[in-house]
Amino acid sequence: MKLWSTVATLLMIALLLPSLALGAAVTPTAKIVLDGKPLTTEVDPLNVGAGTVMVPVREIFEKLGASVTWDQSKQKATIVRNSTKIDLTIGDSYPIVNGVKEKALEVAPMNVYPGNTVVPLRFVGEKIGYNVEWNQKTSTVLLTAKSGQGPGAGNNVNPDPVKPNPASVLVQSIQLTKDQLLIGTDKNAPKPNVFKLTGPDRIVIDLPGTELNEALASKLVANVGEIPSLHPMVEKVRFSNFNNDPSTVRITLDMKANAELAIAAAAGQANKLIGVLKAPEPGKTKYKVVIDAGHGGTDPGAISITNKKEKDFALAVANKVVKLLEKEPNIQTYTTRSTDTFITLDGRSEFANKLDADLFLSIHANKAIPSASGTETYYYKRPESKAFATIVQKHLLNATGFKDRKVKEGNFSVIRETTMPAALAEVGFLSNAGDEAAMYTPAFQDKVAASFVKSIKEYLKIQ
Repeated sequence: MKLWSTVATLLMIALLLPSLALGAAVTPTAKIVLDGKPLTTEVDPLNVGAGTVMVPVREIFEKLGASVTWDQSKQKATIVRNSTKIDLTIGDSYPIVNGVKEKALEVAPMNVYPGNTVVPLRFVGEKIGYNVEWNQKTSTVLLTAKSGQGPGAGNNVNPDPVKPNPASVLVQSIQLTKDQLLIGTDKNAPKPNVFKLTGPDRIVIDLPGTELNEALASKLVANVGEIPSLHPMVEKVRFSNFNNDPSTVRITLDMKANAELAIAAAAGQANKLIGVLKAPEPGKTKYKVVIDAGHGGTDPGAISITNKKEKDFALAVANKVVKLLEKEPNIQTYTTRSTDTFITLDGRSEFANKLDADLFLSIHANKAIPSASGTETYYYKRPESKAFATIVQKHLLNATGFKDRKVKEGNFSVIRETTMPAALAEVGFLSNAGDEAAMYTPAFQDKVAASFVKSIKEYLKIQ
């Protein structure tokens, strides 16, 4: 794509980590182990380099026995454990500990997903009584409680559950029978936001404008409650007051098998949601997949070092992808353009949204300084889009053999405005002699197209 997008990404990393060289690698995720046991989170910890790991503040530190509150007006998270109080503000490198300003952090707290603030794990962990070690080889943070400082120590054995801003609807019951998911509310239930996560497989139901009633809130331990599952496809059900601005109850189904969830208000009972889980029927499920060839017509996109156009590369690969997907009985393929025509950015996302597509993949090529090289894939905020982008990047790297420039969050219109899982792939750099020489060969394009098909099938769990 355009030079400005690449430069902006590099500048963002440079601003986050001024001590690193501009081209230094950033590993997107890290693992966390507490006293020998892995800690799992809905939002992946973010490794921004040099051993600095940013973690979702509420998910991690409530599991470490701290209480966490959020001040939306000040964009400030407050972490309290025993006699230690830490104030961290979005974009402010200077933390306040027990009322005293500390030295600047390498990376300031920031928002990376809606309702999820990430903060430096080492700084907070050490302040609240943990030893923090970094294993560079495995990208793992090792946490061990200092003597008498573990989650069960001190006066804060059961940290207070999240206190959401006042919500208009209370969730009064959650039940998963062998047939249905049943959610009861005290008023008309809101429209749920349902999405899937992988690694492990989960179905997530967010209920905006809600909070748990007193009975359910009393069952929370470290802000997470569990209920037994009688359903053969579900391992267990977890629930929490996930966010407080807006107040949101999150229900997570840990899956044993691939399934789709259809959920709606019960007939004549607006205060009850009924969800039905069904396994995709082999040979009958038709997934709608939109393939978007970047640029086109009067918009050539990036121009290569030998004056070739990005739009031509994108279209050639997209058409090969479509041809391969036509052989898949469970996939119905759509394209934003199949010829050299100009389509607006809004037109592309509107097309996919009106189709109610299941997946959206946008194909592009990059441009920057001649030394820049490699493959990168973008997503916009949504966890399901990140999961898809991660799969795309994995297979695309195998096809290109180029440098791994990682999976990144990007504010591109076509992946921001689409409502289904969406990824934007930057296959290689047209400004790099090595990348460009390969990218316009039919054999290379065939491999790239095949990698996109593998990615789509893996995400949709099609054999």
